[in-house]
Amino acid sequence: MLQGWRVLESAARTAAARFDAALRDPAAAQTALLERIVAANLDCEFGRAYGFAAIDSLAAFRQSVPIAGYADFAPAIDRIANGAAGVLTSAPVVAFEETGGTTTGAKLVPYTAASLVAFSQAVLPWLCDLAIRRPAIKEGRAYVSISPVLRPPRSTRGGIPIGQGSDAAYLGPGLADALVSTLAVQPAVAASATFEDWHAATLSQLIAAGDLAFVSVWSPTFLLELINAIPANAEAIAARLPPDARLRLEASLRPPSIATERLWPRLACISAWTDASSGVYAARLRHLFPQAAVEGKGLLATECAMSVPLGGIDGAVPALLSAVLEFVGSDGTPHLSDALEVGRTYDVVVTTDGGLYRYDIGDRVACVGRDGSVPRLRFVGRRGVHSDLVGEKIDEGFAAAVIERLGIVATLAAHAGSPVRGIKPHYELWLNEDIPDTSTTVMAAERLLSANPQYAYARSLGQLGDVVVLFKPNHVERRAHRLMMSGRRLGDIKPVSLLNATTGEPVSGCGSH
Repeated sequence: MLQGWRVLESAARTAAARFDAALRDPAAAQTALLERIVAANLDCEFGRAYGFAAIDSLAAFRQSVPIAGYADFAPAIDRIANGAAGVLTSAPVVAFEETGGTTTGAKLVPYTAASLVAFSQAVLPWLCDLAIRRPAIKEGRAYVSISPVLRPPRSTRGGIPIGQGSDAAYLGPGLADALVSTLAVQPAVAASATFEDWHAATLSQLIAAGDLAFVSVWSPTFLLELINAIPANAEAIAARLPPDARLRLEASLRPPSIATERLWPRLACISAWTDASSGVYAARLRHLFPQAAVEGKGLLATECAMSVPLGGIDGAVPALLSAVLEFVGSDGTPHLSDALEVGRTYDVVVTTDGGLYRYDIGDRVACVGRDGSVPRLRFVGRRGVHSDLVGEKIDEGFAAAVIERLGIVATLAAHAGSPVRGIKPHYELWLNEDIPDTSTTVMAAERLLSANPQYAYARSLGQLGDVVVLFKPNHVERRAHRLMMSGRRLGDIKPVSLLNATTGEPVSGCGSH
């Protein structure tokens, strides 16, 4: 076992013991976490405005603090970014992370030191469980891809960093060196000057790692894009490799595909999204990597961790020590996790150490089973008109703004792609009227969509394909006719700016996370 894995496993076992104790009484664990968050923020502006000093129970918290979305927190977050202190939390905001999901295409999520530690309270128990069930992952190096590449360091106007300096921040303090010592691809690759440099360095270091034992990515399309690029770039990659790795590469080439079991015979496990629209791409990973188990991740967003995959079974357990998790049923009633019913779906509302209180995160989960008082949850999609093919999070308002800026009558349609046919996930512009110059429209659409940092990131990595312009006259009217024939009143049918390209309907639940 690599020494770095020994250090990580030791820390993971300690965190797992705490998490196991929480799982024995989920309601008590969540109540204790809420009490701590409220007590820690009595004196911040939000705490004073919402009477934290008088809150002595979950019921009182719910009565005092309404469920809110990002737009409700945005003015306070802007002030923090500009240098204001003590706004949403008493503790200082140490960093922001940028993500998509709003009408403007980007949002800043605040992190305190405590909210970073909260991520580790989900990640480390998962790592401990995985190491116990699949011990072979510790016998070689790992490829871990979390943070965006090709993004220069930035700060807000108030001097707060945007983005984490190291992915190890999500593992908790003191584990950065241990993580780095296990990696097949070194963090310095992320500082490559161009995408081509990053791509070449990543592939050459990956292929050179004949002892690769574990891969952790978010969207499976990320890994598929890397592997699918090997045959076409084999000659250039081989020039960077030591002799033994060059021989393995040559033995693995089966144009137009590749035999990954010859490149990485010791690869034991791949961790990636497997739920919602990622399912078809996870199946492709299983086909491409017959030597490795492909396991799903828990539900983790930029704002917080929400579930932890344990046991290698369907569904993940609530991340009880990472955020206060409320689950809102179809009747609008919020529940803690111990009250969830198998077979029902719920919208997730979170309260975090980072200053998001009863925050409607927009994710929907299904309760697919129970282990005593602990539910098992599966992510089923984003609520509402919202597309998230590979993590880009484009919503209806942002799509409408893009189309308005283009100055054409069109609809944006999310196409999930087809791994069998070699079609990447991508966006289509459905035009009501033909136009003479589609190339200019495509360029303008790409520029406007790239105002969303997750979209720009996915495009730079090749996870998303080019925008495609299609002439689809009267598609809005045809949809309205279908709805009218199904019993909807024509006056109640509103045109939408964002559709599922396959169904022609709004993209409710379209995507992963």
